Amino acid sequence: MSFSGYPIVLTGEMATMSDTHGSSVVGFASAIPENYFRDWIAKRFFRVKSDRTGKVRRAPYGLAKVEAALLAHGYTSNDVIIADPYKLDRVIGPNTRIVGIYVMDPLGLSFGSGIVYWVLKLADLPYKGLPYIAKSFLEVVEHPAIKRHRGHLKIVVGGPAGWQIVDTDRQEELGIDVVFEGEFEEDGPKLFDDIMKGKDVSSRIVAHRPVPIDMVPTIVTPSIGGMVEVTRGCGRGCQFCTPTLSGSIRSFPFEGHIGREIKLNIEVGGFKEITLHSEEFFRYGAKGIEPNPEKVLDLTQRAYKLVKSYGDDYELTTDFTTAAVAKYAPKLIKEVSEYMNEGGTWRFIEMGIETGSPRLLKLLMPGKALPYKPEEYPDVVEEAIGILNDNYWVVVGTMILNLPGETDDDVVKNLELLDRLKKLRVLTFPLPFIPMGALRKRDFTIL
Repeated sequence: MSFSGYPIVLTGEMATMSDTHGSSVVGFASAIPENYFRDWIAKRFFRVKSDRTGKVRRAPYGLAKVEAALLAHGYTSNDVIIADPYKLDRVIGPNTRIVGIYVMDPLGLSFGSGIVYWVLKLADLPYKGLPYIAKSFLEVVEHPAIKRHRGHLKIVVGGPAGWQIVDTDRQEELGIDVVFEGEFEEDGPKLFDDIMKGKDVSSRIVAHRPVPIDMVPTIVTPSIGGMVEVTRGCGRGCQFCTPTLSGSIRSFPFEGHIGREIKLNIEVGGFKEITLHSEEFFRYGAKGIEPNPEKVLDLTQRAYKLVKSYGDDYELTTDFTTAAVAKYAPKLIKEVSEYMNEGGTWRFIEMGIETGSPRLLKLLMPGKALPYKPEEYPDVVEEAIGILNDNYWVVVGTMILNLPGETDDDVVKNLELLDRLKKLRVLTFPLPFIPMGALRKRDFTIL
């Protein structure tokens, strides 16, 4: 592309656009404040792999989906680019009309930043400035290439943390023209059409519904981490959770979708490990709360066969589960683990434990324990983690601090559950309450 620029430039915070040397754990360092993370260190650490034109080799999965939706809508690769945030001067020019910025933590209000904040405070260590991920967002918004062409382009921000811009009332201050919230595939391309045509658009767009599965195209740029989305939504109804806004669980087909993205990530992205991403993997194919073991096992077997067709050193894993489904379907856990953890290989899997208090569970997240009762939840968590451990999964569990209405008795219940989990292979992380979902704008407890 010449210096005239791409009409639509998609990018993100430097920390978000980097695969941090292939490690999502190392990516957690993006929450470290700037008094510990100097610019020159950060730029070396959070490198982005891209070609000379500024086009990235891999992208955050959500941003790759935005690109795919625009291409499916009729835009071409000459119109749209996912760009290296360090090379925006090579892709933004007189022809550019939209800069879309994908955000994970633009103002440093996510759980990762909150955890680092409290860890440093408890250790009596100084915390100065912004988390690097938030600082890197400001560097994108204030990039000289954007400022130079500001008169003829609009900045559109979207992604899991777009709510931070809206709920802190900083949109105008930051110079952001539009914040898009929700799933992009249906309403997003229409918004971009209007901007490209020079029409007036609202400063905030909220997707009007969860996007039907058949309207979601497959990615064309490999995803960071070799991620392949197999479901959307959850349907358990936790009031503070963003995936809840995507409605009940929806499962993508293997043929023509999951399989195609696996191939792309291996053949073009160069990954040897594929992550089947889901808010609740063991409910793939389910129509309600109860899992459909046949569907889950079929997906696992087909994905495993495809991944292994590239070589014995290629691997398959997943990332999220709930305690309830693990306890409910121990046979399914065992059968899936024989493929993902073959040979007794230990892997990590995330679980949102959130609380040990049946009272708070009933108040804020009654669906989390289903098909069990809230009163049974502490037992469910303990037994589920035991089942996962038996099948070579180390559980990374989160527990939320300062939930609305939390009492001293609820805190005691949390401590009692943690005490019961000591004998198990589980890493528990405290999360400051972040007011998302139905609890937005309530009771911030971080920063």
